[in-house]
Amino acid sequence: MVFFSCDKCAESLKKNKVDAHAMRCGCASVSCVDCSVSFWGDDYKQHTSCVTEAERYEKTVYKGPKKNETKGRKLTPQESWMEIINDSFEKCPPAATSYLETLSSYDNVPRKEKAFRNFAANSLNLRGAHGDAIVSSIWSHLSSVREEKLKDQAKLKEQEQAVIETSKEKVETDTESASNAQAKKSDIYKRNQGRKEGGKGYEKSSEKSTK
Repeated sequence: MVFFSCDKCAESLKKNKVDAHAMRCGCASVSCVDCSVSFWGDDYKQHTSCVTEAERYEKTVYKGPKKNETKGRKLTPQESWMEIINDSFEKCPPAATSYLETLSSYDNVPRKEKAFRNFAANSLNLRGAHGDAIVSSIWSHLSSVREEKLKDQAKLKEQEQAVIETSKEKVETDTESASNAQAKKSDIYKRNQGRKEGGKGYEKSSEKSTK
């Protein structure tokens, strides 16, 4: 879980407490306790992880992950889900904002609806008919954000595929043009050679006639 320090009064804050503290304290920025990076306004909401527990506490003993473990690594399903939660603040129902901020401070929010409902009810203290309605609203909003993100990813994949196909066609066209140019050049060379050979034959026949 990421913790922040107020850049004005140095109070240590959980992620879901930053906004309330900012309104009370009037601070303009907070810093991550682990990596010491400062975040202005709402930028801190995008900061979900940085220094690992091993790196933080083992320090000089920590060797870090191997290069091939991180280079080009895709997000795990859980990391993708937490990214969706962090991206859901912008268009979320006003009544769900504070609850989503609290959920974003966890790393283990369930991705399945039934487990999510139980987790939200316990973690956010949402029980009874009113609590169930809020949980349903939060789940519905997160599901719509996830669907929208999947559509964007599919659209991006289609665009990338179109670029690849266009590049292939260009390469094929360029190759065909180069092949035609080479064939034309070869044909011109053969005709020139034929003319030379014909000229030599004419010269020989002229010499014989003269003799």
